Amino acid sequence: MQNYWVLQHGIYLAQSWDEDGGVNLYHCADEGRCFFVEVGVDDGHGQPVVLRSFVSNVPLEDYNYGVRLPER
Repeated sequence: MQNYWVLQHGIYLAQSWDEDGGVNLYHCADEGRCFFVEVGVDDGHGQPVVLRSFVSNVPLEDYNYGVRLPER
């Protein structure tokens, strides 16, 4: 269910690729809280899967080449 919430309410920011495939980064805001979510694809079923969520900006270094945060 988390993956569907992210895809409906999150704002797509960027994509990253590694040996396992692509990972999409989303910015989410809910009830005054802001966080980021990485969503990948389950190879077995082709369904989106939430890989991790975080509030720290440290993991954003993987995306620093082109992430523009949404304006408030």
